[in-house]
Amino acid sequence: MNILFKTLNVILALLFFTSAALQYNDPDPIHWIFIYGLAAVLCCLAVGGKFFLPLIYISLGAVILEVLILSDGALQWYAKGMENMLSTPMSKEKPYIEEIREFFGALIVFGSNLYLLYYKNRKKN
Repeated sequence: MNILFKTLNVILALLFFTSAALQYNDPDPIHWIFIYGLAAVLCCLAVGGKFFLPLIYISLGAVILEVLILSDGALQWYAKGMENMLSTPMSKEKPYIEEIREFFGALIVFGSNLYLLYYKNRKKN
């Protein structure tokens, strides 16, 4: 297995485990801990050469659902001029700030899942 692939997945696993742990204080922690935790587990499995397709598809489904739920917030963020989502504080007047952060977090997990599927299919062929 490619050393670059393993290194990338170790880094992503650490990122996703950290993200899952940081969700503990979030107002809606359960599904985000699930999404980030599952992404971390999938990356760890990939480092060991295991690609459990049902879990990858469950993760993709959960992430697609989140992206759809958060798309209104992403559109509001875009319409309001795409404020800096990292430095702008969250407030009741700007609920789209939290939603755009979650939206991009979900997209990162989505990209990671697609990469695992791509690598598995490439490896098979």
